[in-house]
Amino acid sequence: MAVFARAGRHRGRAEAAQAADRTRTQDAAVADFVDAWLPHLLRCAETGLPARLDGAPPAVVRAADLVLVSTGRVRQLAAGETAAAVQPILDQLARQGQDLLAAQQSVVAEVPLSHLYRADHANVLAAHLGVRLSVLSGGPWPARARPAGLHEVARAAQSRVAHYERVRVADAPGLTLVPSAVEPLVGAAAELLDNAVRHGGQQAEVVLECSTDAVSGAVWLVVTDNGPGLPGETLAAARRVLAQGGCAPARAPWPGLGMRLVAAAVRHLDLRVSLTSVPRRTTAALLLPPALLVPPRAGAAPTPFQ
Repeated sequence: MAVFARAGRHRGRAEAAQAADRTRTQDAAVADFVDAWLPHLLRCAETGLPARLDGAPPAVVRAADLVLVSTGRVRQLAAGETAAAVQPILDQLARQGQDLLAAQQSVVAEVPLSHLYRADHANVLAAHLGVRLSVLSGGPWPARARPAGLHEVARAAQSRVAHYERVRVADAPGLTLVPSAVEPLVGAAAELLDNAVRHGGQQAEVVLECSTDAVSGAVWLVVTDNGPGLPGETLAAARRVLAQGGCAPARAPWPGLGMRLVAAAVRHLDLRVSLTSVPRRTTAALLLPPALLVPPRAGAAPTPFQ
């Protein structure tokens, strides 16, 4: 009997040790999930970026699927609601823009005409802010039925800057953009111009110029200012926003909504983007692939922007 009793005690101690090992393993897995995997999943859910789950336990992968699918549905619902709320405002601003354009064509007196120009510009700025809100909420870019010339795109971007008179649009190649690229590119260029005007100082000249790459056929759209340059922290934050598809870094030194719209256009059109800054020269450049260009059609005049 004593032998059996000792064997029982040994089995009991072994089972207790195994149970303790299982508990420690489970505790370590839970701690790893809470400290490492869960924050990563929440950041991905918040930003909409894909989760990196290489080496994750099966339970973490299942949790990621549940979290990301659920938040994706919430994001789509919120985007749809925001787009539905903003669209009537954009429609009204578009109608108002057409009325202002018609009024400008019928008025010849200098003072009333200047008032109409200011009202038209305010209308354009309001519409641009509405597009920014809708796109950053996950909504679509405004649709455009016809292509537009590159110079038109540059002029339209200039018109969406509050202090547009400080922007100089250089000569652009006689190229035409496919309709789906027009609004994203105008929005991105307008935000780059606005940032240059705001951060370049009151005396800085801002230049928007376009050029073609003779080898690849791609097009560079470049915004340059001769202001004091961006602080290193701001430059790093802007680059991070662009690299991460619009995710604003924590405690960014500026709100970054404009740069987030640029990132959305870069992602939507598969552009390449570069941002550099030294004293007396800050440059933001977008590289458009040849796929966004169409041969200009003889006699076809793109519709004007509003």
